[in-house]
Amino acid sequence: MSYPKQLHMGEHIDDLEELYMKLPADIKDRELDIICKSARKLIEQSERHYINRDEELAYIGYMRLMNLVQVIRKNKDYGRKKETVTKLLGTQSDFNRIFDKLKKLKTSLEMRYQERARLKGLKTFAKDVDLERESKNGPSGGTDGGTIMPATIQKQTVTAMELHGMINDCRISMLIMDCRPVKDFEASHLRYSYLVNVPEHLLVAGMTAGKINHALPPESRTLWSNRMVKDQVVLMDWNTAGVPVKDTPIYILNYILCHYDQDIEDTKIIRLDGGYESFVLHYPASCLNPSYRPPMVVDGLGDNIDDIEYPNISDIPMKEESFSKPGFKPTIDRNSKVAAVSLYEARKKPLEDILVEHEQILDKSKQNALEIINTETELQNLEKQQPLEPGADETQESLLFEVMQLKDRQRDYEAEKARILEEEEKYKEMEKEQQERGEQISTEQAEQLEREAYERRLRDKEREQRELEEKCQRLAREREEKLALARELKRHLKENVPETVKRAYPEEDPGPNAYGVGNAARLPLFDRSAKPLADHNQNLRMRDLDVVQRDFAPVYGSVGRGLTGLKNLGNTCYMNSILQCLSNTYFLNEFFHDPSFKMHLNRNNKTQGKIGEEVAAVIKALWTGQYKCIASKNLRYVVGQYERQFGGIEQQDSHEFLTILMDWLHSDLQTKQMQISTSLDQMPPSEKAWIEHFKGKGSYISELFYGQIKSTVKCTRCHKESATYESFSNLSLELPQDSNICYLENCLDMYFNGEEVRGWHCPKCKSNQDAIKKLDISRLPSILVVHFKRFYADPDTMATVYRKKQTLVKFPLSELNMTRYLARTEVNRNKRLTTFRYHLYGVSNHYGSMESGHYTAFCLNNIHQKWFKFDDYNVSSIDASDVQASAAYILFYSCLPDRPQSDVR
Repeated sequence: MSYPKQLHMGEHIDDLEELYMKLPADIKDRELDIICKSARKLIEQSERHYINRDEELAYIGYMRLMNLVQVIRKNKDYGRKKETVTKLLGTQSDFNRIFDKLKKLKTSLEMRYQERARLKGLKTFAKDVDLERESKNGPSGGTDGGTIMPATIQKQTVTAMELHGMINDCRISMLIMDCRPVKDFEASHLRYSYLVNVPEHLLVAGMTAGKINHALPPESRTLWSNRMVKDQVVLMDWNTAGVPVKDTPIYILNYILCHYDQDIEDTKIIRLDGGYESFVLHYPASCLNPSYRPPMVVDGLGDNIDDIEYPNISDIPMKEESFSKPGFKPTIDRNSKVAAVSLYEARKKPLEDILVEHEQILDKSKQNALEIINTETELQNLEKQQPLEPGADETQESLLFEVMQLKDRQRDYEAEKARILEEEEKYKEMEKEQQERGEQISTEQAEQLEREAYERRLRDKEREQRELEEKCQRLAREREEKLALARELKRHLKENVPETVKRAYPEEDPGPNAYGVGNAARLPLFDRSAKPLADHNQNLRMRDLDVVQRDFAPVYGSVGRGLTGLKNLGNTCYMNSILQCLSNTYFLNEFFHDPSFKMHLNRNNKTQGKIGEEVAAVIKALWTGQYKCIASKNLRYVVGQYERQFGGIEQQDSHEFLTILMDWLHSDLQTKQMQISTSLDQMPPSEKAWIEHFKGKGSYISELFYGQIKSTVKCTRCHKESATYESFSNLSLELPQDSNICYLENCLDMYFNGEEVRGWHCPKCKSNQDAIKKLDISRLPSILVVHFKRFYADPDTMATVYRKKQTLVKFPLSELNMTRYLARTEVNRNKRLTTFRYHLYGVSNHYGSMESGHYTAFCLNNIHQKWFKFDDYNVSSIDASDVQASAAYILFYSCLPDRPQSDVR
């Protein structure tokens, strides 16, 4: 048996850090293939040193390899060349063996360094620390045997004195994680080599260790990776003492390391009691800039009013004010002469921009009208074919859907044109007012003539546009007449079809529960009368849903990852639209790609984890990049087993499907016991309601998608407040009744502003009183889903007729700030999200009307960083400016720090 080679690189293991932390300065600028070859060579050298028992060189080589791997993963070509990287460097199992070797080498080297120090007659720092502590605390300084007691599994906290001793003890292998804000950490922090800042803005529900690694700056990632080889990790914030409060950054960081970091299963996780403030108070010399103190945050919340949402009833904005505000547009103050002049001077250039925008809208509208005419003509030619060629039915349906989308887009152009004309009129009116007051307009005559020429060109384009619109309207009337005849024929055929053929499940009696009416106790209630009805079913036939094995029926073809379409299995465009939006939910995608997600499946609920398994299988298939399109047969079959209307061939509502699917997914993954530090009676009402809603068990779905609404009712007589709490997975917002265009901010105001309640029984007055009811957000979700209520009963008709609101809602693609809708008494709980802004990544669109409609999805692909349109099996790129449309039905926003999916397996 060969013995390890003599130690020759340092006196203790920390001396090796300087050797393996050094990488060439230009390493990040080199080609990925060259870096991989260097890493391959480093693996071979380290293996030779390991075989030759040169433990120091082997340890340095392997640790340098870990640093090099971080550089490789950050390289821009890594996602595209991941297979090449795997061939050169090995699989995850190969790296697991390297991690095992690193642990063995570290343990052996630490023991050998200590033994060599003992033989040389040197004393370790432990004795000096004991003497220091004994001089301060007496002989019984709190340690056993006169040595510093490292954190153990039973010991969850350390004091500032104990941490100071651990920092100065070379035998202790430790990484400190500081979860204070970046600006506080940079201003003042511990003087310690193995210290990494994990900023509090990253510590939100849904984060994992891998995603934190992506979000950290490059210089912090190497330190973060040291948690895999350290014996213990110490967590620290500003001043938390004892058990951390739920949802605080240090609580979430501890939760992530314990539940979502498989690389540190044997690592001890402990916290610094009293946080950084305690340490800097005891050992200012061991801190950088010990005089620094964070700015005081004034919440305006005293202990005596924590349960009072609105001290003054006049502070509550009312719903009727919601659409009186102009949304994101600034108001123009014409009452002030000075303001008018300065505004004009500041906006001469925007006026020219508006004219340019007007011309661009006219050009787009003209091009869109030409596309409508061409598509309608193509449809007419197709209908004249006798007999129809194979596949003509599908082509005809596809063209009908295209006409729907083009008409919706044309309607949006008209709304935009009306808005631009209104802005032009405002500026011209302001200019006229200035001229009447005798104010001089600082514009040259040439500019005036140029503007007049511009306006003449716009008038010519508008005339051409009107001519095209008249032709489109004529073709549309002809199309509607033919569709009306087709619907009447279809209705007549349905009435004469035998009952056994009409049923989606011939072996069962449909009865009153055929469409889920009897499931009200277990599923959300929906007004299905105000949802889209069935559309083009005449060309579709029943599918055999009795499948045994998972069959995606793929159409092979090399496409970008995440750019695979979904086949329409018979009016399943509503399902396809939602699945594509969920597939592009970065954190959910990552979760389902991790094989360990099956460990969280709940087999004891009604769906037995089947929904979660099938959704995961579909999402993984969509991201292989090997298929042009796939069919979600198994998912549709399983979904139809638990909610029958989703298993048939009738068109359904994407919002209803999404809401029920979220409940199913949560139930399928509801295996995490919520940490309850005190009894329910002693908890804040919102926290108690949250735990009771989920029956004490959470899931990854509840961490990502679920939020909480606080409903406050305030008596107008005695001002007594009463509050209740309700969880939600999406917000359903009203749209204005008689407006072609509005802003998301208006819709949110309408939802959260107050409304009068008549006959509310006030518990203080002991009688029925008038009151005001106001909604606020008590818990912000990481993924915010917003639904627009587009379908309504027309009040002007004798019979119940449902219409669709074609309102164009202007919603931001980024920087959506939801903090203004937070409940006043819940600001502290949501403090971790107040620095965040939500960004849009998915839209479920509905085109057409109640009787005849079609669903698509717009999604932001994290790899390509581009928007794509998912129209069943067709996937195409779109411009970000086309995402805002009157077809928008459901919006998907995220406040999480998404990164390109470079490591999705």
